Amino acid sequence: MHNIAVIGAGMAGCTLARRLVDGGLSVRVFDKGRAAGGRMATRAVGACRFDHGAQFMSVRGAAMSEQLADWQRAGVVSRWPQAEVGADARWVGVPGMNALAPRMLWGAELQPQTTIAGIGTDRLGWWLANDEGMIPDCFDAVLVTLPAPQAAALFDGCSGADATPFSEAMRDISYASCWALMLSFDHRLDAPDCMRLDRNGVLGWAARDSSKPQHDAASECWVVHASARWSDEHMGLEPEDVEPLLLAAFQMQLGMAVMPVHLRAHRWRYARVLKPLGRDCIWDDGQRLGYASDGCLGERVEDAFDSANALAGHVLRSAA
Repeated sequence: MHNIAVIGAGMAGCTLARRLVDGGLSVRVFDKGRAAGGRMATRAVGACRFDHGAQFMSVRGAAMSEQLADWQRAGVVSRWPQAEVGADARWVGVPGMNALAPRMLWGAELQPQTTIAGIGTDRLGWWLANDEGMIPDCFDAVLVTLPAPQAAALFDGCSGADATPFSEAMRDISYASCWALMLSFDHRLDAPDCMRLDRNGVLGWAARDSSKPQHDAASECWVVHASARWSDEHMGLEPEDVEPLLLAAFQMQLGMAVMPVHLRAHRWRYARVLKPLGRDCIWDDGQRLGYASDGCLGERVEDAFDSANALAGHVLRSAA
């Protein structure tokens, strides 16, 4: 086993790529986005950098601590004291959360803007298909790291292999959605850098992203996350319909009718794991099919990392 396909380039997909490349395997990573990172996403608008997905990471386990040390040596991570509670350090990618993915994908081949619509196996190995047809390559193993509902669609339609156990497992995982709002202002707001808000209200989180290390402190850039309940109730709206609603809620929270110079909403349909699978990963050694994601273990970035590490261990042992 040598040629591996990884579907999804979030934390789990990037972790798999890093471990497998380090183990001597050839890895090709497919992602529908324009760049790797998944919810470790950063959007640049003028002088502002908005980390509009994952806001930060906390690190608890030995494996993640080792990875953090590598990021520190590479200069792509730093502490964000403004978000810290007690002794629990908060870490962010610098200059944005999306700085971590390229470091982890070194040595792997990334194929962005590619939505994998089907997978299957035949006598030549595993094949993948996108909306335009077959991907011109065969693989020795396929590892899926997508959110469970998207992964289930691939497993349900899997050709030439029995992916039923994978499909059934995906249905045990549930998520909360999140509407994110990116705002910039031409003056500094009279507000704390981070606000953890009432999860039962409209807003759940608001942060001055320009307070993060290596962001432009002279700019005034904010990321606001709606609460899970509000997001779920309004997930069917378009971004332009959500923007004035969340702006009004933010103005009410601040107690002032501030008007932004930039305003953009982003929909995260699978933002946070509510009910994880309760297993670190799924691996079928006979069929060489695997699944890893935060959906296996929990809502934290480290959960996705640990899940992928577990799956990488299975793959490397099988390849030995």
